[in-house]
Amino acid sequence: MNGKDEGYVEQKIQERLERILYHAHTTTKFYSGFDVLKGIQSFPVINKNLIRENTDAFLSSKYNESSRIPAITSGSTGTPFKTYQNKDKKNRNTADTLFFASLAGYDLGTKLLYFKIWSDYNRKSSFLQSIQNIVPVDVLNLKENAPRVFELLNKQKRPVSFLGYVSAFETLCKELEKNSVLRPSLKVKSIITMSEGLNEYTQKKGEEFFRCPVLSRYSNIENGIIAQQTFANRQDFTINRASYFVEIMALDKDEVLPLGESGRIIVTDFYNEAMPLIRYDTGDIGVMEQRDIDGVKQLVLSRLEGRKLDQIYNTKGDLISSYIVYKNMWNYTEIEQYQLIQKEKKEYVMKICIPDKFIREEQLIREFMSYLGMDANFKIEYVNEIPLLSSGKRKKVINEMSIVTK
Repeated sequence: MNGKDEGYVEQKIQERLERILYHAHTTTKFYSGFDVLKGIQSFPVINKNLIRENTDAFLSSKYNESSRIPAITSGSTGTPFKTYQNKDKKNRNTADTLFFASLAGYDLGTKLLYFKIWSDYNRKSSFLQSIQNIVPVDVLNLKENAPRVFELLNKQKRPVSFLGYVSAFETLCKELEKNSVLRPSLKVKSIITMSEGLNEYTQKKGEEFFRCPVLSRYSNIENGIIAQQTFANRQDFTINRASYFVEIMALDKDEVLPLGESGRIIVTDFYNEAMPLIRYDTGDIGVMEQRDIDGVKQLVLSRLEGRKLDQIYNTKGDLISSYIVYKNMWNYTEIEQYQLIQKEKKEYVMKICIPDKFIREEQLIREFMSYLGMDANFKIEYVNEIPLLSSGKRKKVINEMSIVTK
């Protein structure tokens, strides 16, 4: 891509941004008072709570109730959150899904094993499963059902693809590590993880056992695919700039940060006209940088820190990157499950599920105290199981403090 092509791309992005700003300004009550001519800088940052409290004000008058398609998520806190989308937005999400899946090695028509919680509400009919070539794999009790999953995998005559929660693939890897007899003979074509941060253990072991790259996708129900790792750039998350305008803002104020600084991920959706989401605070923290990929300058998310509400602070009140937790725990392969909880400013509990005696307890405590502060009250709690959330995810880091600022 030459300079002229890059200029064309930037022009198209600006046109899409201006179009959705104008649409939101002219068809919704909430955005009607903001000056489109001043650009996105004049629009406020919004979040789930603001949308819940003013749902009708965010709805576009261009779409009636019958043409609005609900998008419902349980949310990280378990509180349901509903937004609405128009048909073109749904179609755009489908196109994005196919495009980014192809960048991760998935080919249309390949059988997809989809790991998540499957309930009566979201389970696809046998007819749809057949048409879409999807095999639903429920993550509840996956540890006990792992042999059946590998048996199912070995029955396939052609390579398959995986999509699902990181914790599900981590469970499969740990079962394969304990029992080499279970290791599948069939090649997996692509593995895309979602909804949880991809840790080093799952990435490395997944690539070893399934013989293909394990890539991570950053998406949510209310928007769609915001960014994803690809074969061309496996370290960073390539931002879906064709569908979203992404900004990184300070944690404590609505101020755009320079490239390379960690902050809140703010998303403007170009295609949701039914309920425009302008400068939507995703609740996640990340770092945006510019990379030269195959001679093309691209904006990427170089790091995803997870939920703002699940960040850990040291004893001085300074934010500690969750990456430290994941990076450090990679060394403790004997631990089956773990969960770090900050109870108070200087009080931390690490829940651990381990089949045998943990002989490196003191080492782990010393390492985490070196990150958190030598005055930290850091305890280990042994448990039989760390339960999944109702969504099927398993949190690795939790902050239970009522106030998490300095």
